[in-house]
Amino acid sequence: MTSSETGKLYYRKLTRFEMARIVGARALQLAYGAPPLIDVSTLPVKDPVAIAIAELIRGLLPMSIKRRGVDGSVELVSVNKLLTDDNKRYLESILNSWGQGRRL
Repeated sequence: MTSSETGKLYYRKLTRFEMARIVGARALQLAYGAPPLIDVSTLPVKDPVAIAIAELIRGLLPMSIKRRGVDGSVELVSVNKLLTDDNKRYLESILNSWGQGRRL
């Protein structure tokens, strides 16, 4: 897909590298005392990474991704706009491997 075909610079889903960066950044914020955007009393584990993944799955993170085009142009895209069902299944599989999935 080229930018001339769609008028947009971005690929329409989050890459695994972007997901890792988003979850890591949000987990760091939580570890330093930022208030969670979800009710953590319903979560089985209070780990900042698990909370960050749960927030991302629910589409609550007010973050943007900066995507650069081959021509040097830049576009800011909301994380929620890029989050697909495939991304959500991937994140849920991570929580399942930790024994926390499907409890969200």
